[in-house]
Amino acid sequence: MLEIGAGTGGTTSYMLPHLAPEQTEYTFTDIGALFTAKAQEKFQDYKFISYKTLDIEVDPKSQGFEAHQYDVIIAANVLHATTNMKQTLSHVRELLADGGMLVLYEATGKTRSVDLVFGLLEGWWKFSDYELRPDYPLLSREKWHYVLRETGFTEVVTMPEVEGMAEVLSEQTVIVAKASPTTLEQIQEKAKGWLILADSQGIGKHLARQLNSVGEVCTLVFAGEKYQQVAPGEFSINPNNLSELEEVIETVAGKSASLYGVVQCWTTEAGVGQAINSEELGSLSKLGCGTTLSLVQALVKAGLSTVPRLWLVTSGAQAVPSNNPVIPAVAQSSVWGMGKVISLEHPELNCTRLDLDPDSVIEDQANALFNEIWSEDSEDQVAWRGDGRYVARLVASHHQQAVAQQLVPSQPFKLGSSQKGSLDNLVLEPVTRRSPGAGEVEIRIKATGLNFLDVVSGLGLVPQQVDGMSQKHLVEMNSFGAECAGEIVAVGSQVRDFQVGDLVMAMAHGSFSQYVTVDATYVVIKPEHLSFEEAASIPVNFLTAYYALHHVAKIKAGDRVLIHAAAGGTGMAAVQIAQQAGAEVLGTASPPKWEALRNMGVKHIMNSRTYEFADQVMEITKGKGVDIVLNSLTSGEFISKSMSVVTQSGRFVEIAKRGVWDSSQVAEVRPDVSYFVVDLVKESIEQPELINSMLQELKEEFSNGLLQPAPIKVFPIEEVIDAFRYMQQAKHIGKIVVSQTQLADGTTQKPLSFRSEASYLITGGMGGLGLLVANWMVSKGVKHLVLLGRRSPDDATKKKITELEMAGASVVVEKADVSDFESMKGVWQRIEESNRPLAGVIHSAGMLSDGVLQNQSWSSFEQVMAPKVQGAWHLHKLSQNQSLDFFVMFSSVASLLGSPGQGNHSAANGFLDGLAHYRRAMGLPGLSIHWGAVSQVGEAAERGADVRAGKQGMGVISPTQVLESLELLMSGSDVEVGVVPIEWSGWQERVAQWPFLADWKERTVLTATKDNRLLEQLKSVSFMEREKILISHIQNKAARVLAMKNHLVNIHKPLNEMGLDSLMSIELRNQIQSELEVDVPITKFMEGITIAALSNELNQQLTQSDRTDNTKEKNWIEVEL
Repeated sequence: MLEIGAGTGGTTSYMLPHLAPEQTEYTFTDIGALFTAKAQEKFQDYKFISYKTLDIEVDPKSQGFEAHQYDVIIAANVLHATTNMKQTLSHVRELLADGGMLVLYEATGKTRSVDLVFGLLEGWWKFSDYELRPDYPLLSREKWHYVLRETGFTEVVTMPEVEGMAEVLSEQTVIVAKASPTTLEQIQEKAKGWLILADSQGIGKHLARQLNSVGEVCTLVFAGEKYQQVAPGEFSINPNNLSELEEVIETVAGKSASLYGVVQCWTTEAGVGQAINSEELGSLSKLGCGTTLSLVQALVKAGLSTVPRLWLVTSGAQAVPSNNPVIPAVAQSSVWGMGKVISLEHPELNCTRLDLDPDSVIEDQANALFNEIWSEDSEDQVAWRGDGRYVARLVASHHQQAVAQQLVPSQPFKLGSSQKGSLDNLVLEPVTRRSPGAGEVEIRIKATGLNFLDVVSGLGLVPQQVDGMSQKHLVEMNSFGAECAGEIVAVGSQVRDFQVGDLVMAMAHGSFSQYVTVDATYVVIKPEHLSFEEAASIPVNFLTAYYALHHVAKIKAGDRVLIHAAAGGTGMAAVQIAQQAGAEVLGTASPPKWEALRNMGVKHIMNSRTYEFADQVMEITKGKGVDIVLNSLTSGEFISKSMSVVTQSGRFVEIAKRGVWDSSQVAEVRPDVSYFVVDLVKESIEQPELINSMLQELKEEFSNGLLQPAPIKVFPIEEVIDAFRYMQQAKHIGKIVVSQTQLADGTTQKPLSFRSEASYLITGGMGGLGLLVANWMVSKGVKHLVLLGRRSPDDATKKKITELEMAGASVVVEKADVSDFESMKGVWQRIEESNRPLAGVIHSAGMLSDGVLQNQSWSSFEQVMAPKVQGAWHLHKLSQNQSLDFFVMFSSVASLLGSPGQGNHSAANGFLDGLAHYRRAMGLPGLSIHWGAVSQVGEAAERGADVRAGKQGMGVISPTQVLESLELLMSGSDVEVGVVPIEWSGWQERVAQWPFLADWKERTVLTATKDNRLLEQLKSVSFMEREKILISHIQNKAARVLAMKNHLVNIHKPLNEMGLDSLMSIELRNQIQSELEVDVPITKFMEGITIAALSNELNQQLTQSDRTDNTKEKNWIEVEL
């Protein structure tokens, strides 16, 4: 490592403690010997430092430095104080090894205070490279990017890059750059050729200037009337004439040895504003998608020896940022849909979509474009807004599991496990409701409390016995949950105290379900002022604490009580009950949770993660200890340390399930202590009346405000696995509750209702999908439907319309083309005259004309885009001043993920996706749904879309699933959602290569694992390749268990140092054992194995297993012979 201009050693002193002495050589340099001498004295304890003088403006070799010797070079607020920045950086590059890292800390913004201090110094104005720094010594972030790339550095990153960060932070920048493996001379020798389709605003022109300034060769092509060369490196062509574009490419390729990049800027022309009409929209689509089609066809036809990279540039065509989207250029949203198909059909073009900030000046837009192009980043969908850079990601919808599990009232569910040992195996599975017998009630559950026993059970870790008592009743339990709150929906005979409709809370086994039938003894009326979630948090924790302290420990006023894990659900319940009894409370918890306990009035709080509490307790009690310990910490020495603080003849109450001492162990250490192991489940079975009396007493105390629920962390039932993980990782304070109140007795977030007096329009209304939706809407109460289509209904359609009318609906059939504005104005006029105001629009019209881009023409694009693009725009324009409840557009998976052979379809639907966001930004309703292939109905189904979907690794959606999903999405607030069954096991390659799908890497691995393909894959590759796969797989698993992002899991850091505790270790070990059929001793995890070392060990075991299998196979063959 080399530090330039280290001065007083301010930066040095921060760096040195983090460096490994045996692996580091650190060279401290400054221009003056005085600083290096003082540094030698200051850092004398660091033996790996050498001290030299260095003037970075002079060739380092002439000062005794060897070239390319340093892996890392650091310079803090130094380089700007040089005469010529390019020359300075060339000297830095000469010192740095190929691939080495340069780390700079520089001021990058003008500030008056800095000018007042330093502006009086001669050195501040030392610079003479006026073409780079015309009037100020400091460079902006953009100029640092530019000058570093020009002087032999790549992968330049500036930090921090935080949207909306404080101005004072944005003025100081850390800049990291990598030394290019090629020399500056080599870079300058290889000038690259660029073809820029230049827009009329000037973005393309500015880009060309910047590329020229770094030695690149640019050709500008403007849209005009006919082919002509207007200046050297500038052409004008007719954008609608493919042959002229082909001629330009041929000319450019002939002059330049290498056409490196093609930048399409015509697509920035968007006619921003709401006033554009249908004809103008068509012209913009042609200028965008039409010329892009011609461009791709011409590039492919040219047969260039080196295929250029393609950038499609728009300005304001994407809805970013999500919290305040700016999307005025909705007309060019279709280009982004088309771009996804270009990437699939022509991956050699490396097609990148870039959306510039429409509110920035042209110069800033061009700068952002240049930096993006020059960075050679792997992201292929990028948007800029101000200084914020956004990249596209496909993320999971919060509806996902609800849709996948089809949680509907006709299909009650319970939480089960496909295989205990991993929380990922938890699954909501269908179950048959049980009618209540004598003395029983059935509860429709609204919320369920989560307890540690549920997590232990999910991991398959319930012990066979505790203190000699069998735990068979828990081991064999095939359901989860022990407490709930909800509404009574059925009452058995002999039940006197409850009736249907009562809101209750209960202790009920199997409470992680939609319905539970339970003995009425375990049920009480819910305190009126408590929510379902609060009520569900009470039974188990407060019954455990109440029973343990009052019935077992016989707590009394003046007792000292040590409550372990006092910030958990049972801990907080115990704190309140002990305080109510007049006891003095001492508690343990992890430090981040101490504040919550202080707020409850707990004065003595200690760390639950160390053994220091024992000495602290004795100090607080002046050597007397505590009368009662309520224990739940059993790992390591926690029990023995806790035993040591109990007073003579005190009481030790154990509520844990794992690692519990038996009575004989206690007798050896503290025979004077009264030892109790509490098993509330067992007590509830043996003493139901006791449970009932305690529940009634607790209910009264909550109703009277004498007790308060613990703080709760609520998860929806769809995220039940996340809830279990949250408890496994001990993140919570108080109680974790899983809620079903958002299910609304089925699939919707809020009841979806239609106005009986209003009209609803469905375009494509006489197609299969349109009629499917029409029938559903009528079943939901719609009385007035307008079905619009280009053709008159045939006999089959007439029959279905008659069925709608027989169901009580008035159906108006409108024969009109949605892409014809005059026709649509007539439809609107007739709806207005009907005195049935329009309340909602479903735009399902569309047509297909499939074919690869090379075989497409603009006319085939126009046919497909007209009903989607012009049609949706007409619906928007005609309805924008009306009060609609919804405006739903049927988009396609083609514009979400791309679909080879459907470039026109993807482009058309890309516009719908943009329009949904555009309308929402105006305060109007808008929803675009990317439907996958639908079976049985619609034009796509007739064309065999299900077969094509299967080949692309996707399933089909049934008509019932379409309607379930539609109701779910129309009830919510989403703007753009995909409904697509994906076979992730077939997507591993694409997910690995496409940043858009980065969030789904784990899903592909999990799917492959569940299909048992992982082991087959591992056995079919080389030892080295196997290790790479194992590292990635274990990293995914560890990230899931640790609740961390994948990239934050360091494969070289011991897992226990990243937070992996015993429970997490067991789960990780179980998953490895189940999926790879090899075992790793649990001690390996606890001792601190790294993912890299673990993967190597697994690789060795799998290799040995392969050899054994091969030997067995050979022996078997010999015997057969």
